[in-house]
Amino acid sequence: MRKFGGLILVCSLLMTVSCNYFRGGKKEVKQDGFLYIRTNAGFDEVMDSLSDKLNQPEVFKKYAVSKDYPSKIKAGKYKLSTDDTNKELLNRLILGSQTEVPLMIGNEPTIFHLAGKVSKKIEADSAQIVNAIIVYGLKQNPQLDAETVKIYFIPNTYNFFWPTNGEEFVERMLTEFQKVWTPERQKKADEMGLSTLQVFTLASIVQMESSKTDEQPKVAKAYLNRLEKGMKLQADPTSIYAYKLQNGFDQKIQRVVGTHLATPSDYNTYKVKGLPPAPICLPNLSAVDAVLNPADHPFVYFCADPDRPGYHSFTNSYAEHQKNAAKYREWLESRGIK
Repeated sequence: MRKFGGLILVCSLLMTVSCNYFRGGKKEVKQDGFLYIRTNAGFDEVMDSLSDKLNQPEVFKKYAVSKDYPSKIKAGKYKLSTDDTNKELLNRLILGSQTEVPLMIGNEPTIFHLAGKVSKKIEADSAQIVNAIIVYGLKQNPQLDAETVKIYFIPNTYNFFWPTNGEEFVERMLTEFQKVWTPERQKKADEMGLSTLQVFTLASIVQMESSKTDEQPKVAKAYLNRLEKGMKLQADPTSIYAYKLQNGFDQKIQRVVGTHLATPSDYNTYKVKGLPPAPICLPNLSAVDAVLNPADHPFVYFCADPDRPGYHSFTNSYAEHQKNAAKYREWLESRGIK
């Protein structure tokens, strides 16, 4: 009887092994895609997310349980492929072999816009990201606020893992900032008598005036010349930013008009002399370098040139500047831009 019982046990073990081998070798994924597993997700939640992505979810579930996956769940974004066997998919989940998420940070006007874009790519929601940014700013410097803290977020494309929380996102961006705000750049700012905040604030104006990297140093120099002469910057992008701060960022402004120029705000350089209190966008590194390495010219006036889209005409003659401005207005009106 003992021999018989032992034989039954061996057969049972062999059947279990063969069943697991069979389940592990099956290809169940319906189509290529991704599986998102949130932080602290349980096994039932993972299977709920997987159920409509597999032909036979129960087969995968039994296989996963046999490999003790319920105690090994790791959050992340995981690639699903129709070529995956259950074994290959499960191994990926157990090892936490995630797919990186490319996160593109652009010239966002505020940290709220930034958080909204970022929250679409990582697990943290926009409120958590905003809170993490503000808390970080206060820790760094009590004078940093939701506007001035923008200097730490450099536009670029970064790779993240999806289960990133707000604090981790901010820490990563600080690391990236420290990579680019080198001692050499700090030295140039010091030699120009500009603080880091002032460099990024002027760079943000340059960025919104011209996206042409070859022209940005020329635009930067024109503004620096105005500052040196004690002139108001009279930068159209600052009046637009001031107007949107008061009236909402959801409107599209194609042409600057009197209403925008008259907006009472510390950001409106038609109203106040000197730089605004903080950046009006997240400037590209090219605009930052344009401020630190401006072109060599004496011009203080410039206006968009309709003959060279994206570029400007520069002059030191106010009369010539008025002609350039009139030419640009005519171009706008000929296209019905009001």
